[in-house]
Amino acid sequence: MVLCTTLLVLVAYIGYNRLHPDNGLRVVGAAPKFSLQDLNGQPFSSDSLDGKVRLMEFMFTSCPDICPATSYNMVLIQNELKKQGMFGEEMKMIAVTFDPKRDTPEVLRNYAAKMKMDLSGWVLLRGEETETADVAGQYGADVQNFGDGQFVHNATSLILIDRKQRIRRVYKMGMDMDNERIVKDIKALLKERA
Repeated sequence: MVLCTTLLVLVAYIGYNRLHPDNGLRVVGAAPKFSLQDLNGQPFSSDSLDGKVRLMEFMFTSCPDICPATSYNMVLIQNELKKQGMFGEEMKMIAVTFDPKRDTPEVLRNYAAKMKMDLSGWVLLRGEETETADVAGQYGADVQNFGDGQFVHNATSLILIDRKQRIRRVYKMGMDMDNERIVKDIKALLKERA
């Protein structure tokens, strides 16, 4: 009888861990909902990403250092995920600019082409400066406009969100990104079911 009970507990434990793997990605909090504009000027709601894993950055295209380095690293991550067939449908990259005055849809398209962003899996968003600053603030990204196209924001504005619109990890941006860790985390979240 003890052996049967032990066996049942073991089977239940294994089954639970397969359904709820401990991947070290604790829930940080709910990802705030927002609505901005896509590259075609159409409204885009974060609700449309429900059921998808996404890596989201806050940036501006005239940034001289951290933003292009982050976008470049995200493209490297994109390429690695594409090799493994994990990019595009269930996994999206999101870039939200907080400089809509300069980052017109045309500028964002050119930036995407220059960076080699595969737009089948990227969503580039913009809105009024106050809207994007508000969205960034809700995600914990502090943005300050110093005028003349100069913005400052914290270096932890790269956010991993799961299928249930929950923030699971916040990363450093730029050259400090650990792409291998980020790919591993994305793969772990893709294995989780909504």
